[in-house]
Amino acid sequence: MPMDENTAQSSAAGAPRRSAQDWAEGAEAVGAAESSLPSESAAARTEPDSQGTPPSGRAGAAAAGSPASTARHTVAVLGAHLGGGMLAAILARAGIDVVLVDSPHDATTAAGETTVPYTAEVFELLARRYGVPELSALGHFGELPAEIRSTSGVKRSIGFVYARPGAPVRPHHVVQFNVPSEHGESHLYRPDVDAWVHRLAVDYGARVPPGRATFTDVVGEAGDFRVRLADGSSVRAAFVVDMSGPDAPMLRRLGPDPALRPLRHSSRVLTAHLRGVRPLERRVDPGSGGTPWTGGTTQVVFPGGWIQLVPFGEQRTGETALTSVAVSLDAKLWPQRSASAEEDFQQVISRFPDLRWQFAQAAAVRPWTGSEPWQYGANATAGEGFVVLERSAVRCDFTLSRDVTLTAELVHEAAAHLISAADSGDWSVARFRPLESFQDSLIEHGERLLSTALTATTDFRLWNAFCRVWLLHSMFAALSLKRARNDALARPGRPDQWRELGRFRGAGLWFPVYPGFVALFDDMDRLARQVADSRLAPGAAAERVFGRLRSASFVPPLFAFGDPTDRYYNFTPLKRVKVLLWAKRRAPHMVQRVLTPGATVLPDTDR
Repeated sequence: MPMDENTAQSSAAGAPRRSAQDWAEGAEAVGAAESSLPSESAAARTEPDSQGTPPSGRAGAAAAGSPASTARHTVAVLGAHLGGGMLAAILARAGIDVVLVDSPHDATTAAGETTVPYTAEVFELLARRYGVPELSALGHFGELPAEIRSTSGVKRSIGFVYARPGAPVRPHHVVQFNVPSEHGESHLYRPDVDAWVHRLAVDYGARVPPGRATFTDVVGEAGDFRVRLADGSSVRAAFVVDMSGPDAPMLRRLGPDPALRPLRHSSRVLTAHLRGVRPLERRVDPGSGGTPWTGGTTQVVFPGGWIQLVPFGEQRTGETALTSVAVSLDAKLWPQRSASAEEDFQQVISRFPDLRWQFAQAAAVRPWTGSEPWQYGANATAGEGFVVLERSAVRCDFTLSRDVTLTAELVHEAAAHLISAADSGDWSVARFRPLESFQDSLIEHGERLLSTALTATTDFRLWNAFCRVWLLHSMFAALSLKRARNDALARPGRPDQWRELGRFRGAGLWFPVYPGFVALFDDMDRLARQVADSRLAPGAAAERVFGRLRSASFVPPLFAFGDPTDRYYNFTPLKRVKVLLWAKRRAPHMVQRVLTPGATVLPDTDR
């Protein structure tokens, strides 16, 4: 019998973890399961008995709330990538009859590849709340299967190198944060990671069409959708979650108005995977306080844009290493000069001596792609019998790990609503309006964050201030979410167990957090808008931000975030102890709670 919602949400803490060896031993069986599943199985638990009474359990509840209770599956998830695979695994684990269908865009759409400590905490929350412990490995690099670790990479730092056209990088125009994480942050090689998550979903009971045929269209109505497949067959479902990407079929059902809107940060983006990229540390010295740029994610920032470099594999210092390159450009400052994305990239780097040297011998392994504008958001995402989520509803920049983080956040919230709908039998549009609002709030936060970042590129002083606000926001978001998760796990079985999660507090935060962090982010956004409108000089804005960082009672003085000359962040064990002492003696109460055992920066803390 399917678990009830509280059981599904609270059992994860005690659920056994499976190792990489377990996965290796089960891979052959999983592959066989994928190829043998019927596309329109009888799925007896979704059909009524001879009296017309729907069966008990979640699948039956869905059928009872739908016009056509003979639907072969309760939920169809369109898009068999990281987000779709995680959601399908969670729904299957909760006892919901779910089919995971490949999209024609899964393998071709560029996707995020990096995590930060906050991303890792969202993955851990997914694992704990929904009883899918394997998902925590996405935020704990050392727990990923060996074959994925070998093609992906641990992320030990995030570095910012500020460049100006026509000149080499100045030695003091670099900032590096050596990631203060107990997890081991990741560079995720998405083809392998997405395939692993797909196997995970199947392992938990999600169905997939034979041969993983991609869908071509969706016809029918709420309660009896038919997903047509490229091989001529089809699958049926009562409810559809569209995470398929560009040209999402369910968006066309949401009215005559344009389905997508450009975002405030609406730049053009160029992406590729390259070999032959020279290690930047050979040209730009990280400095005595830094570590090699190839040890982590590097963002080369310049007025009007940035280039993010993500090296993969265990050996990343040589020129044979695989490097992901994502370029984001303000089209007003960097207009497109060639129809070829690769030639467009060459036009950009020709302006920067250090970049010209770095990419002189690079060759594309995954071809260059370009899109203008890249970012978009859906005007509406909930309809009769379906919701539109993640890459079908929003596409954001890859910088600062926004893409992967947003995916994890949306899967977490969507799973709660879908499980509740299955329990209650209420699959109405009104039931999913809160999910629509949640997604809209995250889109709005991403707009503000990336627009502020783009403005900050105009001057190194402002970028130096901005990246500290971003890191502080990310660090304490991770710690606050961990505190909220542990608080919820301490009260299992209560109807309000997870009530504090999913309620926005501002600045993209949907769990209890000290209000000072929201105010700091809002101040940074306000000052950046004044700079963008030429009402405030970048240097003056930067000094105001540094002043706020120096005076704020919730910023540990040991971080020295208010000192613009302290450009290297290394969080040693001794510094951890000093931060704990500061937290106990001087920090505001809510800050103290996230910096003390139970939700702390100490590496030996229970998850």
